[in-house]
Amino acid sequence: MFDTERPKKVLEKLRSFNSKERFFMVGYILGNLDFKPSQTFVEEIESILNLKFPKELFTAMDYHIDWLYASLYLTFYEGQHNIYSNDEKLITGNQEDIDFIIAFVQNNHCHIILIEVKGVMSWANKQLRSKAMRLGKVFGQKGDKWLGVVPHFLMMSPKKSKNIDVSDWPSWMALEREIPWVELSVPNELNKVTRCDEYGLANKDGAFWKPEKRQNCGNSHHQAALDAATQKPLSCRQRLNS
Repeated sequence: MFDTERPKKVLEKLRSFNSKERFFMVGYILGNLDFKPSQTFVEEIESILNLKFPKELFTAMDYHIDWLYASLYLTFYEGQHNIYSNDEKLITGNQEDIDFIIAFVQNNHCHIILIEVKGVMSWANKQLRSKAMRLGKVFGQKGDKWLGVVPHFLMMSPKKSKNIDVSDWPSWMALEREIPWVELSVPNELNKVTRCDEYGLANKDGAFWKPEKRQNCGNSHHQAALDAATQKPLSCRQRLNS
């Protein structure tokens, strides 16, 4: 028999493990303790995933996959004892995480949106595949391991990557071999520092350094996003057409 309270319990467990200092620090400094996303962002994700968000959301940044698995496991199997088998090897003790997570309950289902973000660096297939394989074990290859839990995966970056191999990814992460993607606004004029020799040639052991422009890290929509932050927010359609 389906437990209609279980999806709510998933949110409670997710919240109980959310202990990143940066979450509380950033929320406090910006006056947004719950990391409530903007309406513009919500509308964009709703459009991409064909979902409708309720008012009550759980959000977190840098959320450990260990915590994610533990939250799901305890929702379904928490008992009188406080020690559980790690025969699936899904509690690893490392800090592999999800950059941003959004979870909510709707129609007796708990939707968990996992967002992987790159701003000025590029994705590596090896790293992404490793994370995809682990998330496939956490949620199942079809995303149906936990009754009433619906996982979603998004990638967020200034430009959409065209070289990601999803051939063996779980089907719920790459829908029809396409990863749902949302554009991240990043300024074009960003710098980096490079160690070099006295002639300015890159050298990891160099005794000198120089500032350089980052290549291909920004996007054309950054100024529009800045305008949206100080004026009336643009709708999802307006942003896509700008």
